[in-house]
Amino acid sequence: MNTKKMTTAAFFMALGVLLPFVTGQIPAIGNMLLPMHIPVLLCGYVCGWQYGLLVGALLPLFRSMLFSMPVLFPTACAMAVELAVYGFCTGIFSKKLGRSWGALYLSLIGAMLCGRAAWGIAALAFNRMAGAAFTWQVFFVQAFAKAVPGIIIQLALIPAIVKRIPVENQGDLKKSCIKRFLPVIEAIRKLEKEEQEKPILVAIDGKCASGKTTLGYYLKKEFDANLFHMDDFFLQAHQRTAERLAEVGGNVDYERFKKEVLEPVEKGQTVSYQRFDCSTMKLGETETVSPKHINIIEGSYSEHPSFGDCYDLKVFMEINQEEQIENIRKRNGEEKLKVFMERWIPMEEIYFHTFEIKDKSDLVIDWKKPGNL
Repeated sequence: MNTKKMTTAAFFMALGVLLPFVTGQIPAIGNMLLPMHIPVLLCGYVCGWQYGLLVGALLPLFRSMLFSMPVLFPTACAMAVELAVYGFCTGIFSKKLGRSWGALYLSLIGAMLCGRAAWGIAALAFNRMAGAAFTWQVFFVQAFAKAVPGIIIQLALIPAIVKRIPVENQGDLKKSCIKRFLPVIEAIRKLEKEEQEKPILVAIDGKCASGKTTLGYYLKKEFDANLFHMDDFFLQAHQRTAERLAEVGGNVDYERFKKEVLEPVEKGQTVSYQRFDCSTMKLGETETVSPKHINIIEGSYSEHPSFGDCYDLKVFMEINQEEQIENIRKRNGEEKLKVFMERWIPMEEIYFHTFEIKDKSDLVIDWKKPGNL
């Protein structure tokens, strides 16, 4: 994990070194596009605050020493403080606020304001040391007036880019999560010893916003496992008849999932399926997955009774209503929360109750209480 983050941070560092050469070719506004800001802001989101801070602090100094641009003192030194704060803040703010669109813009704008304030303080101190003047007018012009094109680009690009980065490549897994997931790790290790020949299938079902996806990606990394998402098998628009939606657990295409994923996995065959695209309500890109020993199926309805007794381990993710609502609000925003409360959560609860999903699971992992309940 650390190696991957170091490699990703090095990529952002290289991008920050090269981008100014590209924007420098644009007459009039090239120096207003703030090319070194973008990779540092992204680094904080993707790699965490530690790497964002480090890349931000080193980038302008490194570029100054290589190309004498920007001038090392006071310009590059003040920029090092500014960019370090950008990388630190996007990492911290996004971890606290979540990854909904609203949260991304809030964390980005907060980081931009903090970075500019830090630059103003550093520039004032360094210019005084150099015997140069630095006024409020200079601060406003440099930090805001001349930075408008760059600010617009950052607001347009960065949230959209972060949204497209898979969850598995974003941020750190909290120690509390690792502790909470330990019983699942231990259970799979035991299965590995007992079932060395046939494929192992693990289902992660449970309440929305309880950590199913986070656990799925964690297990994928720990065991080099295949990971399948039930969200890729929601019903297409033409399948959403009143009769089908009235069926308990019927809002997923469990027939297609069984045929295209479960049956090939059990036989040790390559899996090929199309992912459901919620923007078009149709099937989208095709995924091809090679056979692996451990296969994780993550998402609500993964323990649907139509799948039979195919799983070697069934995990139920539990969370109380108050924390569930707060997690959905952070992740999806206030508007989507209402949809969850009025539609998706009630449907899930009926499914859990009707088929006794929690009681029939092998492990129950609570949002706060580590371990098997």
